[in-house]
Amino acid sequence: MGLIGAFLGLGYSFINKPTYLARVNFVIEESKPGAGGLFSALAGQIGMDLGSLSGMTGILAGDNVLEILKSPTLLKKVLLSPLASDTTTLIAQRYAEQYGKSVAYAELAKKQVLFEGALNRTEDSLLNVLATRILEKELSVFKPDRKLSVFRLELSTRNEELSQLISMRLLERAADLYIDTKTKRLRTNVDRLQAKADSIAALLNIRTETSASKDIINQNPSYVKTEVDVEISNREKGMLSVLYGDLNKSIDLTRTALIQETPTIEIIDAADLPLKKQGMKWYTLMLAGFLVALSATVFVFLWFSPTKN
Repeated sequence: MGLIGAFLGLGYSFINKPTYLARVNFVIEESKPGAGGLFSALAGQIGMDLGSLSGMTGILAGDNVLEILKSPTLLKKVLLSPLASDTTTLIAQRYAEQYGKSVAYAELAKKQVLFEGALNRTEDSLLNVLATRILEKELSVFKPDRKLSVFRLELSTRNEELSQLISMRLLERAADLYIDTKTKRLRTNVDRLQAKADSIAALLNIRTETSASKDIINQNPSYVKTEVDVEISNREKGMLSVLYGDLNKSIDLTRTALIQETPTIEIIDAADLPLKKQGMKWYTLMLAGFLVALSATVFVFLWFSPTKN
C-alpha cells in the first residue's frame, strides 16, 4: 500500500503543473490634506469652488484601491491586450491554451483564432470564465502590514510570462483609472476655463483691430467719426483685457491644484523575471504518498483488527 501511494504521488506530480508567482509591491502617494483649503481660499476670490481638494473622501479613498484591482472590467481589458513577445496573440488566448479552454472554445465558436474582432456571446462567456478563475483562485491584493501604506499584488498562473504581464498591466490600468477619477473634476475645470480664455482672446483681437482702425491719429481725417466710438472701443478692449488676465490666473491656479491633487502610484518591487516557481517536487510527492498510504493502512489494520476481551 505504501508503494501504491508513492506511485499515486508520482502521477499527481505530472498532473499538477507548477505555477509562477508574480509579486508587485507599490505605494500610493496622495496630495496633502491641507492643500485643498489653501487653493479653495484663493480660488474663492474669483468665484471658483475647489473644496473637494480637502481631505480624502469619495469612492477612491483609503483602501478602496484594493477593490479596483479586483475589478472584472479592468481584468477583461488586460486579457484582451496582446502579449509582449507576440503582438498577434492576446493574453486571453495564451491563458486559454494553458488551461485547456481553447479547444472547447474552438468547438463552440468554430473559429481558429480566439477573440478576433468584436466579441460574440461565446467569446464573452469564455472571457468571463477566465476572469472569474483569475479573481477567485489566482489573484490576491492586500496590505502586508496594516500600519504601513504599502500594497501588494500577487498573481500565480501556469505560465511565467502570463503572471508577469497580467500583474503589471492590471496595476497600470488600475493606476490610470485611479488618477483619472481623482483628477476628473479639476481637468474639466481647466478645459472650461481654457475655452473661455480662447473665446475672450478672439474677441480681444477683434477689438484691438477695431480700436486701431478708429484711432484719430491713424485714420484719414475725411473718414473720422466722433470720439465716442473710439472711447467705447477702447473701453471694451480694456474690459476684455482684464477678463482675459483674470482667466489666465484662474487657469494657472487650477492647473497647479491639478498637479498637486494628482496621486502618484510608485512601484517598489516589480514582477521581474525569473518568477518564483511554486509546486512540490516529484520526489516530495512520492514520499508524501508513501507515508499517507502507509499510515492509512496501519490505521485501518489497527481499527478493524480483532481484539481479545
